[in-house]
Amino acid sequence: MFHQEVLDRLIAKHPEAVMVRATLEHALPPTFVDEVFERVASKQYTRKLLFSTLVRLLSLVVCRVRPSVFSAFQFMEGQIQVIAKTVYNKLNGCELIVAEAIVAESAQRLAAVVDAMDAPLKPLIPGWKTRILDGNHLASTQHRLQELRTLGGGALPGQALVIFDAERGLVSQVYLCVDGHAQEREIMLEALGEVEAGEVWIADRNFATAVFMHQVHVSGGRFIVRRHQGNGRVREVGPWRWIAESATGTIEERSVVIEDGFGGDLEARSIRVRLQKQTRDGDREIELLTDLPTKITAELIAAAYRQRWRIETAFADLDRVLEGAIKSLGHPKAALRAVHGAEKVKNEVSPYYLGLSTATSWSSLELFHDAEDWTKHFARKTASQIARLLVDMARKVNLAKLKKHPRGPKKPPPIPQYDKRSPHFATSRVLAKRK
Repeated sequence: MFHQEVLDRLIAKHPEAVMVRATLEHALPPTFVDEVFERVASKQYTRKLLFSTLVRLLSLVVCRVRPSVFSAFQFMEGQIQVIAKTVYNKLNGCELIVAEAIVAESAQRLAAVVDAMDAPLKPLIPGWKTRILDGNHLASTQHRLQELRTLGGGALPGQALVIFDAERGLVSQVYLCVDGHAQEREIMLEALGEVEAGEVWIADRNFATAVFMHQVHVSGGRFIVRRHQGNGRVREVGPWRWIAESATGTIEERSVVIEDGFGGDLEARSIRVRLQKQTRDGDREIELLTDLPTKITAELIAAAYRQRWRIETAFADLDRVLEGAIKSLGHPKAALRAVHGAEKVKNEVSPYYLGLSTATSWSSLELFHDAEDWTKHFARKTASQIARLLVDMARKVNLAKLKKHPRGPKKPPPIPQYDKRSPHFATSRVLAKRK
């Protein structure tokens, strides 16, 4: 039984952790997870181990409450009626299509919550919905499998192609591939089925193909992509025209035609930014291709492309703060934006400290209420009810405890000096010389 007085005390003491827990319970309630599994899975089936139990177990690892799957299995002793080997077998046999469906449909549930908060991020292109497309290669794994033990290179488990809803700050869809060496363009064709009218799709040069650009346009969307110089189906029309001087460099524009290889031409614009500072790849200029109407200025298009970092930040947060792939777990931050303002949350709130606060407080949440109580209390609420609860809890968050501490520019490391006659040294003696 859920006691409101106890919940109020937990919110007062650990508001960030309760916000994350409430978001998880609403996004991934057991009935919803099991329904998606039964509808989508074609090979696996349910006997004694429900798929929702597996998701709950993994959430403990993702939120860093437990360091490993086996540790989470032990933590849930009494709630799982199978042995550890069965859990691992279920995990190993999980179909990619099930994981993709869980991400997409839980994102829809959270999108309704974010909309109810009325706290969207500012549109990159006024009047258009922005979707950012990018790939994310999963980090190399340990060589525990027998076939990998004699191999010296990094073991790549696969990659994900991700669609990011820029206005909601939400990953709306993911496409998974177990081949870590597969080209992102091979997975891209699946994502093109998600394009809708009124959307602007922003992508890097890996996706600057005639197929991508023509298909987005035919589907009623528009694109902003960085030109790949190896793409020979872009035909320049006319000279470069100076447009403006921006904070990052000189902006120029000219007309181009994008050929589809079958006699079809797409009129578009090429926008070139001559950078004041070179990129980390050493590039001194960036050329963008877009089919947006001419009333959308080249300056605005260049500024929108620079916002691709939003999806890179989402990847970084998942890697540093969480331990995996519940892609839509960003939305306690939407509640913080609704209360404290988007700019303040963006500039001052550290995702690292938000994740740390959640992990360290998680066990306290279950001292008085078990997992079933949390599910019953939050899973059945509507999106607007969850939104109001999150906003109320966000007012109790002390942002000073989550404050970012950005470091200054990195300095080149000094070259270490080695003495073959003295391979070791006493730290105290070295520091004494500093005094």
